[in-house]
Amino acid sequence: MDCGGVLVKYILFIFNILFVVCGILLIVFGSILVSHIQQVGSFAQTFEANSVPIAILILGCVIFIISFLGCCGAIREDTCCTMTYSVIMLVLLLVQIALVILVWTQRAKFLKYVDQIVETIWEQHKTDQKVMDALQLTFNCCGVDGATDYTMNLESIPNSCCGTNAVSCSVLDAIKKPGCEEAFHSFWDKSINIVRYAGLGVAAIELVAFIFACCLANQVRNSKRRANY
Repeated sequence: MDCGGVLVKYILFIFNILFVVCGILLIVFGSILVSHIQQVGSFAQTFEANSVPIAILILGCVIFIISFLGCCGAIREDTCCTMTYSVIMLVLLLVQIALVILVWTQRAKFLKYVDQIVETIWEQHKTDQKVMDALQLTFNCCGVDGATDYTMNLESIPNSCCGTNAVSCSVLDAIKKPGCEEAFHSFWDKSINIVRYAGLGVAAIELVAFIFACCLANQVRNSKRRANY
């Protein structure tokens, strides 16, 4: 191969080495989360508590396998591996773009689904308050629409409405907190641009990897063809 081909080869190799490391870190992180996951009673029927760590674990495995394939294809100058890698990158690119468009256009539908989850958690809080506590601590909220959800039902305000270290929680303190539906909507509005542009950034990286893999496969194919003459 010429100097350009060698440069592409090592750039692609280094690029995939970094992603192999990222894949291993995600696998380790996901495994730790799965090993520490605890059962959350009836809530597991509506929202699997271990879905996120398992998704992280699967994502780490997928990234590791694809990146390892890219490393092997680049360093061994294997046309088959490199072309397989480039096809996978193209598929991931299209999926990534589709997900970004989905996030961009389906905000209302997604928030409606989340509202249903919050309401389901609330309906089950009398038998499983710890899940509602976790939700309130995570989003710094109280009840579905506010602390009045507890007071109207003549229930005591849980300490989770006032934060992690709260020993007790008065109505006056809890009433200052937004409802969990409102809190999640606010969180989503603040995070949506990060999700969108991070998705586009990852798609751009996948596009570059696809182009480099195609260029390397073409260089290797041409080199072998010239060697036969």
